[in-house]
Amino acid sequence: MSNYLLSIFILFVCLNSYCQIKDTIRLEEVKIFTTNKKVEHLKTKGELSSLTGNPIKGIISKVDEIPEGKLSSIKFFFNRSSILFLKDSERANYKNVELVLLIYDVKADGTPGELLIDKVIMFTLNSQNNDFIELDLNPLHLNTSITMFFGIELLNKQIGKDFKIMTKCNNKNSNLLYLKTWNSENWYHSDIHCGMKLDIGITVIK
Repeated sequence: MSNYLLSIFILFVCLNSYCQIKDTIRLEEVKIFTTNKKVEHLKTKGELSSLTGNPIKGIISKVDEIPEGKLSSIKFFFNRSSILFLKDSERANYKNVELVLLIYDVKADGTPGELLIDKVIMFTLNSQNNDFIELDLNPLHLNTSITMFFGIELLNKQIGKDFKIMTKCNNKNSNLLYLKTWNSENWYHSDIHCGMKLDIGITVIK
């Protein structure tokens, strides 16, 4: 009888632990720690620009020529003036925004493929942020592909110009920008020669 009761107890503990597993991870504060491994940084290039607006639910950008390795970190840039040293006139309108990290692979035709993150990774953009947010991607254990999509999705619809995402624009830019609106779950090509301003850290394979 004692073995039977012990088995029931173990089963109860296991079921209770399983029920506490969550599919959502909130990143309150992200710190990037230095390691002995070589980390290369891949940055998008072009003229600084920005994008915002009520219809936008999500935004992703295709990045090419990614070194072979594992994703280490990513920087998204927000809430800045597009002109260096010029004060951002829209700063008073910004609000705290809840965002979700997105990373997709790429289909043969160059469009967004499968979502590579099996958890909902949330983080908050503070209204006072005027530079960047850096996320530690090491816990995801994601291998790189030569081409990938990176971006964000909003949890709540914007009331006004709640935030500004910084982009890089160049007529020779291959970093295609895709958008998603609140009226559709499908990504569509923005048809502009811009990509998100990104800084992607890769732990390279030698």
